[in-house]
Amino acid sequence: MPDASPDQDTLCWPDYQGGSLVNLSVSLAQAMGAEIAGTPLHPGLLGPLATEGRDIALLLVDGLGDAQLARHGPASFLRAHQRTTLSSVFPSTTASALTSVQTATPPSQHGLTGWEMYSPAHRAIVHPLTLGCRHSEAAAPTHGALASALYQTPSWFDRLARPAVCVLPQHLVPTPFSRHHAGRTMRVPYRDWPALFAALEQALASRTPAFVYAYTSRLDHEMHAAGPDDWSVSRSFTELDERIEAFCQTPRRRPLTLLVTADHGFAATPRDKRVAWETLPEALQALLARPLSGEGRVRFCHVRQGEAARFAALAEETLGEVAWVETSGSLVERGAFGPPPYHPELMARVGDVTLLMKPGHTLRDTLPGERWLHLDGSHGGVSRAEMRVPLIRVDIDA
Repeated sequence: MPDASPDQDTLCWPDYQGGSLVNLSVSLAQAMGAEIAGTPLHPGLLGPLATEGRDIALLLVDGLGDAQLARHGPASFLRAHQRTTLSSVFPSTTASALTSVQTATPPSQHGLTGWEMYSPAHRAIVHPLTLGCRHSEAAAPTHGALASALYQTPSWFDRLARPAVCVLPQHLVPTPFSRHHAGRTMRVPYRDWPALFAALEQALASRTPAFVYAYTSRLDHEMHAAGPDDWSVSRSFTELDERIEAFCQTPRRRPLTLLVTADHGFAATPRDKRVAWETLPEALQALLARPLSGEGRVRFCHVRQGEAARFAALAEETLGEVAWVETSGSLVERGAFGPPPYHPELMARVGDVTLLMKPGHTLRDTLPGERWLHLDGSHGGVSRAEMRVPLIRVDIDA
């Protein structure tokens, strides 16, 4: 991982030994009777979790990092009930983190390494969440072929000793990603926040104690479009906070523990810090074997055979002011993606060299037919704003 530098205090790496989203899922699964391996949270982070006769709900708010919670809700209901902060996974992005939450495994094991990912089995750069194909060196793979190859780590939801329900945005319910990572649990769709909390109430009306997992992506979409500090995000956060508070004040037939967390935080990415790959020296571009993958904040580079050292040196010379240049193998060995056993395609997916963008910077290549994507907020990197997420706990009596 990067050596000490003037920006070193901004870096934050996952704590897979007991302080990450992965460990939260292990703790929850084990507390509710699932026979699952893995390291639970450090003692004291979650606190005692009595589950007998008690409903458990986990609400994942996409993009609501600890920095965003402090920015938009310093006196909010959620902030008042924040127990601690956890680390996301690396990369700090939805495809990697949601998979970790729902499988209780780190990216090193489940193998989904970013929004754009090289699949060596298909010789294609694909989108693991949507199963779209960005670039293919052979026949473009079908959605079915990609799903069966990429989604192999089982969910822990259907191994619980109690009923389980997933409450998801309507458009996500039928996707192959949701079908696999929800396991055999019921998937309940919703269209807006009022419907989300109505679905939560309905799921908790079961005869016996239940587990409910709910997910919302609205804040994530807004922070991508307007930036993580925009007033519109504060307005939406306030609405969500008020709805959660009202939900927690509703009379219960059984005690309920509500946990709220996020998959990642956000970094502001202004236009003047966006780097276009096509503007870089041709000597550097020519060393790539295929287009970039990963995220705007973390780029995985697949280099022509035998040219990794030359590429790294030239990348450091060209991009050293805006990115840390690391060999991907070194990041794997030092545990950035998580501990072993490693996914058999992990190294092939993350390539030869990783470009970790410094604060505010993004790197994008644009293929024929694509348009330049302007995002005022991004994630995937290793800044504290992207990596640290809140763990909120509300215990509600019947």
